[in-house]
Amino acid sequence: MKFINSGEKSIEVRIGKRFNFSWINIRPGEEIDLPEEKGKRYGLEGYKKLQNVTEGKIGNKKVETKQFEKNFKIELEDIKGIGKKTAKDIYHVFRNKEQLIKAIKLKEQLPFRDDVEKKLRKKYGK
Repeated sequence: MKFINSGEKSIEVRIGKRFNFSWINIRPGEEIDLPEEKGKRYGLEGYKKLQNVTEGKIGNKKVETKQFEKNFKIELEDIKGIGKKTAKDIYHVFRNKEQLIKAIKLKEQLPFRDDVEKKLRKKYGK
């Protein structure tokens, strides 16, 4: 199961067998693939928590549909011209989309290159 470190601090996670293991440092916003029990033990946020369940109908049958919220960091990477490293830098300054939108609406100077700033203002400055 995929997990995200949504906290403020880095977390050290033990990977491997009992006598053959190593420690991995997971920074805020980074993802890791772990067994569900291990991810919960370290207090990481799993993708299961990032979903909304809505009810709908197909004919006479009631069904539940799962709508996944897109992670802010992944959404930034999907903008053409913004790579993983730039998205990570943006994520470290603005932890969520609402903070970025607020800064854009207040016409604050964003601490990024001019081309990146234009792309962010175009996407989130609605």
